[in-house]
Amino acid sequence: MVKYYTDEILLTPGPTQIPLEIYQSMITKAKNTDLDEDFINFYNNLRNKLKNLLNINKGDVYIMLGEAMIGLETAISNTVAQGDKVLIIDNGVYGDGFKDLVKMYKGVPLLMGLDWRKSADPNDIDRALEKNKDVDIVTLVHCDTPSGILNDLSQVSKVVKSHGALLIVDAVSSIATTEVSFNNIDILIGGSQKALNIPAGLTIIAVSDYAWEKIKKTEYQGYYMNLSLWKEMFDYKNTFPYTMNDTLIYALDASLNNLFKEGLESVYERHSLAKKASLKALEALNLELYPEKETYSSPSVTAFLLPKGIKDKELRELTWKKYGVMIAGSWGKLEGKVARIGHMGYQASLNNLLIAYSALSRSLNDLGYKNSTTNALGAIEESFP
Repeated sequence: MVKYYTDEILLTPGPTQIPLEIYQSMITKAKNTDLDEDFINFYNNLRNKLKNLLNINKGDVYIMLGEAMIGLETAISNTVAQGDKVLIIDNGVYGDGFKDLVKMYKGVPLLMGLDWRKSADPNDIDRALEKNKDVDIVTLVHCDTPSGILNDLSQVSKVVKSHGALLIVDAVSSIATTEVSFNNIDILIGGSQKALNIPAGLTIIAVSDYAWEKIKKTEYQGYYMNLSLWKEMFDYKNTFPYTMNDTLIYALDASLNNLFKEGLESVYERHSLAKKASLKALEALNLELYPEKETYSSPSVTAFLLPKGIKDKELRELTWKKYGVMIAGSWGKLEGKVARIGHMGYQASLNNLLIAYSALSRSLNDLGYKNSTTNALGAIEESFP
C-alpha cells in the first residue's frame, strides 16, 4: 500500500499524488549544486538512468529546472527558424497547442484538422508530408491527457523520419506508463509531475544528433532555454548553466529506482490493467468513453463524457469536498463536457481505482444520475489478477 501524507487523494492526470517515500528522498543536507562534484556525478548517473528508461542509444538527455512547459517551448525555440513549416498533429488540446508556440517563434504551423476522439492515423500523416514536402518539423503529443488519447508513437515516428523531417514529441504524460523509445525521435520532452509522481519543477529533454544540426542552424538567442548552452557548459565544462534544484533531482532518482526495481515490463502491464479496469468501471456506470474506441484510450488517464444534466464543476467539487478524491475536468473545447480520472504512476493500482470510482459513483448518485457503485467496483476487481 502506498502511503500518502493525507487521506485526501489526487486522482487527476497530473499533478499526481506524491508518495511519502518520495518526500523522504528530498530530505537531505543542502548542497551547492554549482560546486559539488559529487552532485554533478549524481546528476550524470541520473541522466544514464533516463537513457535506460527512454531507450536512448544515441543522443543526449538533460534535466532542466522548470515545469514541463519549459521543455515544450525549449524544443520549439531552439529548432524553429522564421518561415520554417511545422506540421502539427493536432488531435487534442496539447497537440493543437503546439501551433501557438510555433507562431511565437515565427514558424508556419500547418494544421491537420484531426478528430480529437481518435488516435492520429500514420497514413494521414504520411499523406500530409507527401503533399507538403517542404515541412521542416513535425510535432506530436504521445498522450493528450485532456481527451485521454494515446497516439501510436512507434508508427508515427517511422513515417516522419521516412520523409526526413525533424520530430518533436511531447511524452510528458506517457513516460513510465507505456514504452517510450527515442528511436526515430529528435526531441523528446518529459515532466516530473505525471507518472513519475514527484513535484512539478523538472523537465526531461532528449536531443538527437539530427536535432543538434538544426539547433546550430537556428541560432536561438535566448539564455534559460538555450540547449546549445547546456551542451557547451555541462557536457564540455561539467557545470550547470544555472543553479539546479538538488531536492527535485533526488526525488527523480528515487522515482526511477522504484521503476527499475519493479521492472519496466511490470510497470507497463500495471498501467495496461489499470486502463482495462477503468474502462470496465465506466461501462458498469453507463458512462461514455470520450475516445471513439478503447484502443485509442491512454493507459494513464480515462476521459469520459459527462451525462446529460451533470455539471462538471458540481461533480468535481462533490468528489473532492464530500469524498476526498480529486478528479479532473478538461480544457479547451472539451471544458464542461469531459471529466477525467488519472491512473498514472502510483495511481495505477487496484486500490486507487476503487477509491476513484467509488467517489465518482457516489457523487453521480448524489447529483441524480442513478448507478450501482457495487457493479463499478466489482468490474474493477475482476480486471486485476
